Amino acid sequence: MASSHAEDSRPIAEISQGPSAFESFLDRNQKLLLVLGIVLALAVIAWVIMRGIQRSAETNAGNALAAANGLAELQDVVKEHPGTTAAGSARILISEEQWRNGQQDAAIDTLRTFLAESPEHPAVPSARASLAARLMQQGKNEEAETLFRQVSEDPAARFLAPYALTCLGDLAKAAGRVDEAGEFYQRAKNDFDSNPFSGSVQQHLDLLKFKLPEEIEPPPAEEAKEDLPEDGTAPLPDGLQDNPLRGILDTAPPAVEEPAEPSDGDSN
Repeated sequence: MASSHAEDSRPIAEISQGPSAFESFLDRNQKLLLVLGIVLALAVIAWVIMRGIQRSAETNAGNALAAANGLAELQDVVKEHPGTTAAGSARILISEEQWRNGQQDAAIDTLRTFLAESPEHPAVPSARASLAARLMQQGKNEEAETLFRQVSEDPAARFLAPYALTCLGDLAKAAGRVDEAGEFYQRAKNDFDSNPFSGSVQQHLDLLKFKLPEEIEPPPAEEAKEDLPEDGTAPLPDGLQDNPLRGILDTAPPAVEEPAEPSDGDSN
């Protein structure tokens, strides 16, 4: 019996009292973790400092841009504050000055540089539309059309979309693609009816298929005078009755008052 009792009193399992695996990892890598914590802390401090420097640089650049007057001072903003938002804005203003001074190629190059170096600038849609318009003025219609399409399809440029679509319509019309021009005009009118610019699109639609009347020989002066109605207005030819310019053409000339003849009692 004593032997049986001794066997029953043995422990079922032994509980280990040594360190856990996590504690062992900490013991083995304590120095490494300490160094890593210092590196992370320094990285956070460096990020805060850099953000402060960037904000200070943006502030200084913005102040310089606000004080800039004329082409030379705008160019100084670009040179002294590279990489800032204000420097990008200065390039757009420089382009405006160059175009106004007749430096058309330089103005276009300035906009190209801005678009290449500042793709995230908030003024990119406006700069792209401006570049397209200037290329269109120079007759570089193919490149202008590409840029206007980019503007019309850019969600960030929705406020410029009616203008871009109207210009696309003008380019298509100039190329003889009248139906395509009408589609551009119609999109500008229907999709952006709340945009202030869309009101002028109707004029483009009215003039889309307008053709100038053929030049004819005027009738003799006496015959033309006999054909005039009593109010002195000449009727429009049949081909111009439904012309969108009828409101301009069908206008009576202002009446000219004949000077009163002096009476016999007037001494002067």
